[in-house]
Amino acid sequence: PVDMEEENAVETVEKGTIAFWPPGNALCIFWGPTPASRRLDEIRPASPVNILGKIVGDPKIFSKVRSGERIRIELVS
Repeated sequence: PVDMEEENAVETVEKGTIAFWPPGNALCIFWGPTPASRRLDEIRPASPVNILGKIVGDPKIFSKVRSGERIRIELVS
Protein backbone atom coordinates (compact mmCIF):
# COMPACT_ATOMS: atom_id res chain seq x y z
CA PRO A 1 0.00 0.00 0.00
CA VAL A 2 1.07 3.55 -0.77
CA ASP A 3 0.04 6.65 1.13
CA MET A 4 0.70 9.88 -0.76
CA GLU A 5 -0.76 13.36 -0.45
CA GLU A 6 -1.34 15.65 -3.44
CA GLU A 7 2.03 16.88 -4.68
CA ASN A 8 2.06 19.08 -7.80
CA ALA A 9 -1.28 17.44 -8.62
CA VAL A 10 -2.92 18.15 -11.98
CA GLU A 11 -6.56 18.22 -13.09
CA THR A 12 -6.02 16.91 -16.65
CA VAL A 13 -3.48 14.48 -18.08
CA GLU A 14 -2.24 13.20 -21.43
CA LYS A 15 -2.88 9.79 -22.97
CA GLY A 16 -0.44 7.26 -21.47
CA THR A 17 0.00 9.06 -18.14
CA ILE A 18 0.59 6.93 -15.03
CA ALA A 19 -0.52 8.77 -11.90
CA PHE A 20 -1.43 8.33 -8.24
CA TRP A 21 -4.90 9.36 -7.10
CA PRO A 22 -4.63 10.32 -3.39
CA PRO A 23 -8.37 10.27 -2.48
CA GLY A 24 -8.71 6.70 -3.76
CA ASN A 25 -5.18 5.62 -2.76
CA ALA A 26 -4.93 4.22 -6.29
CA LEU A 27 -2.53 3.96 -9.21
CA CYS A 28 -4.18 5.19 -12.44
CA ILE A 29 -3.31 4.55 -16.07
CA PHE A 30 -5.00 6.96 -18.46
CA TRP A 31 -5.60 6.00 -22.11
CA GLY A 32 -8.67 8.01 -23.06
CA PRO A 33 -11.50 10.23 -21.86
CA THR A 34 -12.95 9.50 -18.42
CA PRO A 35 -16.48 10.04 -17.10
CA ALA A 36 -15.21 13.38 -15.71
CA SER A 37 -13.85 14.55 -19.10
CA ARG A 38 -15.61 17.59 -20.51
CA ARG A 39 -14.57 17.05 -24.14
CA LEU A 40 -13.68 14.01 -26.26
CA ASP A 41 -10.06 15.18 -26.51
CA GLU A 42 -9.68 15.74 -22.74
CA ILE A 43 -8.55 13.24 -20.10
CA ARG A 44 -9.75 14.42 -16.70
CA PRO A 45 -9.36 12.33 -13.53
CA ALA A 46 -12.18 12.39 -10.94
CA SER A 47 -9.97 14.74 -8.91
CA PRO A 48 -6.33 15.92 -9.16
CA VAL A 49 -3.61 13.26 -9.50
CA ASN A 50 0.16 13.15 -9.00
CA ILE A 51 1.93 12.24 -12.23
CA LEU A 52 4.41 9.36 -11.81
CA GLY A 53 5.33 8.50 -15.38
CA LYS A 54 4.20 7.70 -18.90
CA ILE A 55 3.45 4.48 -20.80
CA VAL A 56 5.96 3.50 -23.49
CA GLY A 57 3.95 2.27 -26.47
CA ASP A 58 0.21 2.36 -27.15
CA PRO A 59 -1.68 2.90 -23.88
CA LYS A 60 -4.98 1.82 -25.47
CA ILE A 61 -3.90 -1.79 -24.79
CA PHE A 62 -5.17 -1.16 -21.25
CA SER A 63 -8.75 -0.89 -22.53
CA LYS A 64 -8.67 -4.71 -22.69
CA VAL A 65 -7.82 -5.09 -18.97
CA ARG A 66 -10.83 -6.02 -16.84
CA SER A 67 -11.53 -4.91 -13.28
CA GLY A 68 -9.61 -7.03 -10.76
CA GLU A 69 -7.19 -8.36 -13.39
CA ARG A 70 -3.50 -8.23 -12.43
CA ILE A 71 -0.98 -6.39 -14.59
CA ARG A 72 2.74 -5.78 -14.22
CA ILE A 73 4.34 -2.36 -14.63
CA GLU A 74 8.10 -2.05 -14.97
CA LEU A 75 10.36 0.98 -14.84
CA VAL A 76 12.20 1.64 -18.10
CA SER A 77 15.28 3.80 -17.74
